[in-house]
Amino acid sequence: MMVRINLLPNARKQARSSGGAGDASATPWIIAYLATAFVTILVCAFLYFNGTSALDEQRAQNAALQGEITQLESQSAQIDVVRAELAHSQELEQVVGDLQRARFGPTRVMMELSRILSASGGPTVDPERLEAIRRDNPLAGFNPAWDTRRLWLTSFSEEDRQVEIHGLGKTNEDVAEFLRRLSLSESFGNVTLTKTEAIVDSESHLDLISFELQCSVVY
Repeated sequence: MMVRINLLPNARKQARSSGGAGDASATPWIIAYLATAFVTILVCAFLYFNGTSALDEQRAQNAALQGEITQLESQSAQIDVVRAELAHSQELEQVVGDLQRARFGPTRVMMELSRILSASGGPTVDPERLEAIRRDNPLAGFNPAWDTRRLWLTSFSEEDRQVEIHGLGKTNEDVAEFLRRLSLSESFGNVTLTKTEAIVDSESHLDLISFELQCSVVY
């Protein structure tokens, strides 16, 4: 005779009791996970908005710097324009000055030549410079008592401020005095005697010195 025992009801009870205990033990972990996730979200949100604020501030600083750069570039361009206008004005001033000198320079040179060959005249020279020249070389000055009638010019030609003068003098000393006066004058430079020749004047039959010289004019 066999005895059958039904164990299913007890098994079901044990299963239900064990399942309930598992749900109760899992609940704190779920709560902790959700809390951690919430805190993580809050931290990420804080970092995001804080980073966005810093980025906006940096962008604003960059925009301000770019505005200053643009303003400086504009001012630099204006300075370049002013410099160009100033350079052009200086060029015009130089051209006008050259024209004025070309217009009045020859007249001034001829007046200086007239003073050099006038009685009681002499070259236009700074007194201090003349005194220094005389201290270094007493023969380098000019003779105020020279009789200017002892020398005369036969031709005077100028081209590009280079002058060639021909003339006659009674003696070599008269020619030398004329050269000293030209060399001292502020209106003449690089005075060079290129030729002298003893001749007899065909009309007066006097012995004379024919001379040629070259120099530059300053104006």
